[in-house]
Amino acid sequence: MLVGIVGSEAAKFTEQGRLEARRIILELLDRLGVTGVVSGGCHLGGIDIWAVEIGRTKHLKTVEYLPAQHSWPYYKERNMQIVSASNEVHCITVDVLPPNFKGMRFDLCYHCKTKDHVKSGGCWTMKQAITQGMKGELHIVKNL
Repeated sequence: MLVGIVGSEAAKFTEQGRLEARRIILELLDRLGVTGVVSGGCHLGGIDIWAVEIGRTKHLKTVEYLPAQHSWPYYKERNMQIVSASNEVHCITVDVLPPNFKGMRFDLCYHCKTKDHVKSGGCWTMKQAITQGMKGELHIVKNL
């Protein structure tokens, strides 16, 4: 089984959040029947990179889909490649941003219409998997 793992960039995680996210990735990849990980190679680091790093340490098949350019049409195409190559898709994001986060901030995750986690493009990808009848699961890390 190939597990798609997507989510937030590295700067959105505190040190404790990063450790928890990596624990979740390891737990997802340690399940019986998992043969590989599929992710998006985000140039900002974070979940995409950690998932592939952990997959490689476990000697699993790793598949990374990189966008041809850094803009929505290419991210969308890349995200759909992740969905197509995966048997299930997991999105890992955080409940709140660290105080020192310098990037864009949103009042809610507009993909999920909620304030219980920060916006992540991974949510969009996970939801696409669900619309195709696949398992999609959101994991919200406490960013203490």
